[in-house]
Amino acid sequence: MSASAPPDGRVADDASRPVTRGIMRPALPAAARAAVPRLVGHPRAWLVLLALGSLLAVIAPFMTRFSPAVEALPWILLPGASSVAVVVGMRRYGLSRSRPWLMVCVGLLMTLAGSALGWGVGWIWLRSPVLLAAYQIVTVSAYVLSLAALAVLSLRSVGSRGAALLDAGVITVGVAMPLWALFIDPILDRAPSVGPDLAFTLILPIIDLFIVGLVVRMALDNDRAPWLNMLSVSYVAMFFSDIIYLLDQASGQSYGTVSTTFWLGWSALVGGAMLHPSMSGARHMHVSAPSGRVRVTMFLSLALLSPLVSILGRTFMGVGAEVSPHDAMTITALTVLLAVLLVLRLSVVAEVAETHASDLCAALQQQDVLQRSLAHRATHDPLTGLGNRTLLGEALQRAVADHAARPDGHAPALLLLDLDGFKDVNDTYGHPVGDELLTVVARRLRTLTPDGQILARLGGDEFAVVLPGADLAAATAAAERVLSAVRAPYSLDGHELYLTTSIGVLAETTLTTASDALRDADLALYAAKAAGKNQIAVFDHTLRAERLHHAEIAAGLRQALAQGEFSLAYQPVVNLASGRIYAVEALLRWLPAGGRAVPPDVFIPVAEDTGLIVEIGRWALERACADAKRWHERHGIAVTVNVSGRQLRERSFRETVLEILTRHALPRNALTLEVTESMLLATSPAETQRIVDVLADLRAHGVRIALDDFGTGYSSLAYLRTLPVDILKIDRSFTAPLTGVDHRQARAFTKAIVELAASLNLATVVEGVESREQAGVLQQMGCPLAQGYLFSPPAPAREIDDLLRIAPWQYAA
Repeated sequence: MSASAPPDGRVADDASRPVTRGIMRPALPAAARAAVPRLVGHPRAWLVLLALGSLLAVIAPFMTRFSPAVEALPWILLPGASSVAVVVGMRRYGLSRSRPWLMVCVGLLMTLAGSALGWGVGWIWLRSPVLLAAYQIVTVSAYVLSLAALAVLSLRSVGSRGAALLDAGVITVGVAMPLWALFIDPILDRAPSVGPDLAFTLILPIIDLFIVGLVVRMALDNDRAPWLNMLSVSYVAMFFSDIIYLLDQASGQSYGTVSTTFWLGWSALVGGAMLHPSMSGARHMHVSAPSGRVRVTMFLSLALLSPLVSILGRTFMGVGAEVSPHDAMTITALTVLLAVLLVLRLSVVAEVAETHASDLCAALQQQDVLQRSLAHRATHDPLTGLGNRTLLGEALQRAVADHAARPDGHAPALLLLDLDGFKDVNDTYGHPVGDELLTVVARRLRTLTPDGQILARLGGDEFAVVLPGADLAAATAAAERVLSAVRAPYSLDGHELYLTTSIGVLAETTLTTASDALRDADLALYAAKAAGKNQIAVFDHTLRAERLHHAEIAAGLRQALAQGEFSLAYQPVVNLASGRIYAVEALLRWLPAGGRAVPPDVFIPVAEDTGLIVEIGRWALERACADAKRWHERHGIAVTVNVSGRQLRERSFRETVLEILTRHALPRNALTLEVTESMLLATSPAETQRIVDVLADLRAHGVRIALDDFGTGYSSLAYLRTLPVDILKIDRSFTAPLTGVDHRQARAFTKAIVELAASLNLATVVEGVESREQAGVLQQMGCPLAQGYLFSPPAPAREIDDLLRIAPWQYAA
């Protein structure tokens, strides 16, 4: 509460009241003292303090009719309770660790304590001029401290650090102009002299203006937080209290009802704000630089209305007829100052706008770069920098459209190439070396691709080249250059690597879509791979027919598995010395429902290519072991089952074989797995070694291993020595010449194989025996086992029992 010594007449009236001195406040009981922290710490304590404080502020002016002690009671209780609320709020929300907030809270405590002690006790109750003077000094000091603290908080701006102070200055000067014209100047004109009491009464509203400007500015920039709204309203109440008190002083009164209510209301609002839960965000509050619509409207109103209100207000109040020089100079100075502040604020806004515009321009440029980067990534391979499948499809589609628009030229040609043996590089040297190899291949291909031709990596080790308007000769010549470039040695990571490629060529073919072009080029590439790799294959329509047939076979195989259209036929393996059946070989047969039987050499390659051979092979092994159980129990013969490379590459193959043997109770030495040498060599060295380890493990468990078609593959003796093999099967291509015109060389070669197998403790089976003469020659050579139509064509399982009864066969040496 702003206060000065009351006029003489009022002092006499107040002095006539009985004054009780030396009265001490009774001490609170222990239970009551313990209840105070719980009450203040309650989440709704702010609401209780605000409600009770507002009620006390309203009734306080009517307590002047009672004794001074009773009249002073609201001035003691309400500021005292608010002081406790400030201390609790500081500790609860950690404001004591923030220097600006510590200054704000100390200023509040000084003002509240001065109001309670200096004014309530010192003047209203005790009528002590000394305490009143102390109250005035403490109050001015507290106002200045609060103003300084709020200014420091306002400088915590995310934009311009001076924007908050400029806003507060605009508000202060805008309100100060009518305040000077309507209140301060008239009081100064009527006052005989300016003493300490009048100076004190005048300085407080001026400081209030700055405080209100800063608090309102912070409230606008912090989403109107509840605690900050309450604090803003409290300082507005303080401002009105000081203004009304100034009017009271001008009219010769000490203080009136409205001034008292506003001042005590300030105490209640301050305490409620410090206890409000939203006060937890006070430490993290900020002052934003941009101007909002409300702030701009407020500034415009102050700029237009302040001078107008100042001039018209004095006229209507009858004080405008005679304008003193110092009054005109003051109004002019305030007007100029307001204009300067508004210009400075506009410059800050312009600076912020320029910064935002610059940031927006930079962001747009960055977005454009990012969009171009994303577009490039969407159409290019990240490893080699070449175009990807999407870019290739777009280029092909454009080439097809251009040719359709100008059909007089050649159709676009397409080269599709796949690196041979690239998987071996990854498996042997690791993926980093493989990636580096791909980048080197890409560089070599780029040197062969002039402008106008599109080079793309489709994924993995597959590349494509689009040749617009190229005939077959030009496309084939380009493929030859690619073949030669890829075949050159590579020096990577201290290793010299060699690589080849297979190329499918599509040229001089009418194209309709990019997908059709890729499909046909892929068919040519598949043909180049099938021809032995490191080849060039040109697309023709027979490849499409073959691929369609391949797809029909694959679909039929899936249907055959589902409907049980597979069966096994068995061909005996005969001991030439005894004429008895030594074993039977299980041969897969497929008879589609309502159709003719499909030869094994037609459907088995398709089954291997599609991976269906794994499931088909498991079924064949299951069926063969089931049939062989009774033959082994009655006659002691074994069963031989062909195994494909795809089956051997399955991680669970070993467990599958042993589990089937166990389930059918077939001894493991009653099963022979038949593999081909070319099948083992067609994989990478690491994969070949893994397969050899699996076969060796099965052989250690008693399963025998036969090497089929010996003599037609690599037939490396060193390689044969390392294979886990029990039986060699000589291909039928060596059997027919045994009785032909030029039989000496054939017999010598066959005899050498038989003797080689015997020296390695391997059994030998000669396939394709169809005449007694062939059987006799083999018997004379010492060949132990033979197989062919002479003994029996492949027969169903039920006919094997009859063959076992007919045997043995006898042949003359």
